[in-house]
Amino acid sequence: MATPAIDESSMTSALWEAATAGNTAEASRLLDAGAPVDWKNAAVDGFTALTEAAAGGHADTVELLLDRGADLEAKASDGSTALIVAAAGGHKNTVELLLDRGAVLEAADEDGFTALIAAAWEGHRDTVEVLLDGGADLEAKNGRDFTALMIAAEQDHKNTVELLLDRGAVLEAADEDGFTALIAAAWEGHRDTVEVLLDGGADLEAKAVDGATALIKASLHGHKDTVELLVTYGADVEAECLDGKVALDFCVADACARVLQSAERTQRWHRRRILAIWAN
Repeated sequence: MATPAIDESSMTSALWEAATAGNTAEASRLLDAGAPVDWKNAAVDGFTALTEAAAGGHADTVELLLDRGADLEAKASDGSTALIVAAAGGHKNTVELLLDRGAVLEAADEDGFTALIAAAWEGHRDTVEVLLDGGADLEAKNGRDFTALMIAAEQDHKNTVELLLDRGAVLEAADEDGFTALIAAAWEGHRDTVEVLLDGGADLEAKAVDGATALIKASLHGHKDTVELLVTYGADVEAECLDGKVALDFCVADACARVLQSAERTQRWHRRRILAIWAN
């Protein structure tokens, strides 16, 4: 008795499930039977089978779909491509495959996330390295005007920050609010990442549009450990915002205030000493 023919709708759903599971053999059988390779699943952000397989890191299934004519640059409803979702998931091998097949490195989703920025956002260092080796634009910016370095610093991905600095990322790139990678990391209280940025040469006294330095931003959120680090590196406790306020004026935690008060006394003593030396 002949096997009943599968209708296109059923094949489409089955191919989607095979892509989700990384079931390459089943995907191949369904494609042989005529399943449409580029159908978009409206219920899952308009992902095609290729995008879904890439999101799951199923390199073998991705390769099959590409061999069968899947659109390498098909976009989901948010503009994501297979490369972007694979990078966001940290699926290094899948990213390498997609790059080998000619995926557009600088394609971006509706939020301006390229594959590099997506990988940096999630802290996938090895994937970031693959993308950089493939020629990704180190200084591309997303919709917030954040570069890969800025977004990795904001998310406290220290190892990724180190890699991006080694590759020459611009330390003083800033968003429309004047946030640099250092200010973004200090704002979030990411002490170790702040230290990496300072050791890499970040401008300790860079100011955001409101005139706030990294020290002021860290003080505003009571990040004592980050405040202590910045002071140790010589941050000016008397640097003023546009409204004339200093870090101590923003301190919301007593421990943070004590650090600043101690540093203020020390820095004033050093200034008086220097002036006395000059006077003589």
